[in-house]
Amino acid sequence: MIRTREWLNFAREFVKNPRHTGALCPSSVYLARQMAALVPDGEGKVIELGPGSGPMTRALLKRGIKPDDLILVERTDSFAQLLRQRFPGLNIIHGDACGLSQLLSGIEAPIRAIVSSLPLRSMPSSVVQQISQEINQISQPGTRYIQFTYHLHDNKLPFTGPFSGSECHIVWRNFPPARVDAFDWKS
Repeated sequence: MIRTREWLNFAREFVKNPRHTGALCPSSVYLARQMAALVPDGEGKVIELGPGSGPMTRALLKRGIKPDDLILVERTDSFAQLLRQRFPGLNIIHGDACGLSQLLSGIEAPIRAIVSSLPLRSMPSSVVQQISQEINQISQPGTRYIQFTYHLHDNKLPFTGPFSGSECHIVWRNFPPARVDAFDWKS
């Protein structure tokens, strides 16, 4: 029942604005597990950008990320509401990643990872550059940026910054298949 509701909500949002949703259906459990597996162990906050209906959130919690360390940033109102129902007690911020530093201004703990499901390749380049600046502003040496894309062959960082690629994985058990890239902030 929860998967059916998740798919229907996702489809409704895709029809409303395909560029914001960026996918025809929610990410598979296999993609979500791969993303979660790339979050480094240790202290600090994990920021999830564009959690949508929550498949990555579920995987991050199952991987052992403490609820107090997980912060979700979701732009779409209906997804933010769904996330609050599905994950009561999590820090869910209804806002745009273009204002990420402002949204996270009260967070004092270091950020160990940013897990992004944002459809960067379908966004205007000016928006991607704004998000890039925001990510660079909240990151520090040791922060890992994890992003997936449906473009399987180009594993470069989709924006400028002091990150360098460290891992790349193809997840075939997703529709469509996806590539997961992890980039580490180098000091």
